Amino acid sequence: MSMTRKPRLDPEKLLSAFGKYGKYQMRTCMLLMIPAFFYSSQMLIMGFITQPPPFQCIISISNSSNPSQQIYQVLDNCHVLELKTNKTMQCSAVPNSTYLYEEEVPFSTINSEFNLVCDDEHWAEHGTSLFMLGGLFTPVITQLSDLYGRRKLLLFSMWIASIMANICPITPTELTFLACRFILGVATTSIYALMWTMCCESVAIEFRSLIPIAYTFAWVTGIMLVGILRIWILNWRRLYFAISIPSTLSALYYWLLPESPYWSITHNKHKSIEKYIKDACRYNNVKLDLSKCELDSQQPDNQNKSRTLIDVLCNRVALFHLSVQCYVMISMNISYWAMALLSTTLSDDSFTGYFLSGFIEFPGGLLAVVLLLKFGRRTITVWSFSMQFILLFLAVLFPGTGIMQISLAVIAKFFNSFIWVAQPLMLAEMSPTTVRNIFYGTVQFFGNTGAFLAPYLPLLKSVSPQAPQVIVAIVSLSAAIILLTAPETKDRPMPEDLNDFDPGCFLQMFGYRKQTKENVFLTAKDAERPSNSSLEFKIRPAYVCTPAYKVIATNTLLRSNAMGLATSERSSLLAIYQ
Repeated sequence: MSMTRKPRLDPEKLLSAFGKYGKYQMRTCMLLMIPAFFYSSQMLIMGFITQPPPFQCIISISNSSNPSQQIYQVLDNCHVLELKTNKTMQCSAVPNSTYLYEEEVPFSTINSEFNLVCDDEHWAEHGTSLFMLGGLFTPVITQLSDLYGRRKLLLFSMWIASIMANICPITPTELTFLACRFILGVATTSIYALMWTMCCESVAIEFRSLIPIAYTFAWVTGIMLVGILRIWILNWRRLYFAISIPSTLSALYYWLLPESPYWSITHNKHKSIEKYIKDACRYNNVKLDLSKCELDSQQPDNQNKSRTLIDVLCNRVALFHLSVQCYVMISMNISYWAMALLSTTLSDDSFTGYFLSGFIEFPGGLLAVVLLLKFGRRTITVWSFSMQFILLFLAVLFPGTGIMQISLAVIAKFFNSFIWVAQPLMLAEMSPTTVRNIFYGTVQFFGNTGAFLAPYLPLLKSVSPQAPQVIVAIVSLSAAIILLTAPETKDRPMPEDLNDFDPGCFLQMFGYRKQTKENVFLTAKDAERPSNSSLEFKIRPAYVCTPAYKVIATNTLLRSNAMGLATSERSSLLAIYQ
């Protein structure tokens, strides 16, 4: 099974040869989607461990002090009045003062252990914001994965995340806790970006619409497990440890997880793809005829050069769609986390609202997968954004609390789960292999700004009680409109390089035509054919924006054959215009 011969394998044909439900490919998909459980649990656990329990300010008075010579008067939980100067000050600034917390077990939250209440309460919220801030480094990790391999960077990120997650519950101070959360955020958001692209590159094109089933199950399981464990484990350190300890199993991924066949083939890693084919054939118990998995037309190996973000920015089509996807991802993060924050207000107790908001994502994700089998990724995302806008607009028209308000909020979250199933799949499928992780990572980089902004939306209630819903509704509508410019990716081969980028219907209106790329190869028979015979060429469909000079080049080459030019002269023409 040598890979040293000239013909290159087509990764789409290779994966399809193992079947839609190839066991080795299914195992790889499951392994790649499991980290979604880790991401959701690490993010949503903060909603339970950063809530200050009821407390009061206590000032200790020594036995030798005269009660009549009282110096301070407690005004409320946070403030104390100094009687001599009539000055109001924080309880923590008073000598011999302490906060007395009303909790079932000591240190139920980080607020009670580190006294993060009153003016210091924002330090607890930093644990969430710093986690999302780590996403700013995602483009660096994804760029490295495009250059050095998906598997290496994914394993590195998983192991760093596991180490940091298990250090968090034993940190002695709030500053060390925040530092670990930041590093954890860098690693976890990188895992999220890598796992989607790598999973799309590891299964047959017929199966890609089913990828979100595993993702949704893992994500919702993480959400539910946090709520269930919180009912039984009230100490925040024990709860955090119970959520984090399963991540140590990621060490097994070193032996279980293969490299992306797309990346190996594109970067001419012959040993890597040989090992993949050997392992997949043994696991699936099949034998492959590799001659049927070759490209319809061969390309020189030196054409598969490494790409960087600069290459994406210099390509007009790629830059346009990168901008569109960045805005869409910002909208997705704003709407999801805004609705997640409102979930605790759906009922009198936080648990009911939390479970209701989390569980609705599971049927929503499953239904989205069924719809993906029939409809396009862009179609589902646009309609889901539109329905989300309508429901949030109705919530603005009917303010308050009640069955109608709860129903509108839950149904809006239901359609939001459609978006998180279809859109990441479309993003991974539309971006070329040579820059897929760069493209995805950059979108995640800007998309995290939506996660930063979402926690601050409740502050807009000081302007109007319905202001947060209005903002999310406007963002949803604008995202639906802008996404109409994106290309559809359902049942289409993933592009290999920037020149294969589908411009979409909108850019076609401005002269960026969606054409078939023609790769012309001369054979010995061509040189022997009469001059009036047409040049025989093989075509591999790919959607590109073909510049005018390449169209002229193709026509010139065909005319050269009709004029009876020598093979060497025709080859020279082909080399010039390629």
